Amino acid sequence: MLLRQLPEQLRTAHTVSRQHLIGKELTDVTVGIYGAGRLGSLVAKTLHFMGARVLFYARTPKPALTALGLTQVSFETLLIASDVLSIHVPLNETTYHRFNAVTLGKMKDDAILINTARGSVIDTAALIRYVRQGKFSGLALDALENEDTQGFQTNPYYQALEAFENVILTPHIAYYTSAAVRDIVMTALDNAYDVISIGISDNVVLN
Repeated sequence: MLLRQLPEQLRTAHTVSRQHLIGKELTDVTVGIYGAGRLGSLVAKTLHFMGARVLFYARTPKPALTALGLTQVSFETLLIASDVLSIHVPLNETTYHRFNAVTLGKMKDDAILINTARGSVIDTAALIRYVRQGKFSGLALDALENEDTQGFQTNPYYQALEAFENVILTPHIAYYTSAAVRDIVMTALDNAYDVISIGISDNVVLN
């Protein structure tokens, strides 16, 4: 949607000239994937097969991805080279505000930033300052900082970002399908059964 300028068209009451709405193909851009776990790898492979040039950052080598022709790069290279950057990491001490005033500043001025992970991976106040300065051609944010305590539409970050036509905001529903909810319930039940029956689960969270 952001590559094709659709948010501006959908949010504008009057007709916008076609010339102004000219977009880009996936084959025109370099997509960066921050985090190449199960979901990040799936997104990376899908975009690769759709014709995008895909770079990815991961803490460990990912031979299955590089064998397909995807390129593993440093975090700084990911920031500098990506036309579109998509975040796929859990929130922890390492990833908290990983995208801050310094790192966001290294991204291209016309980059697109997508976050379907956790809101606090991005320093939202710094992001808003950059957007107000005209940086970024688009944002797609499915998670915002403080969404657990302040809700979504009452969140000051939401209210600030909602003012920009090139921003897509959704209330943490990127994962939210019937199949996904079913899988979450089944996994939770399987985990409980494993802990009761054998004392451990395959899905242990380590600090």
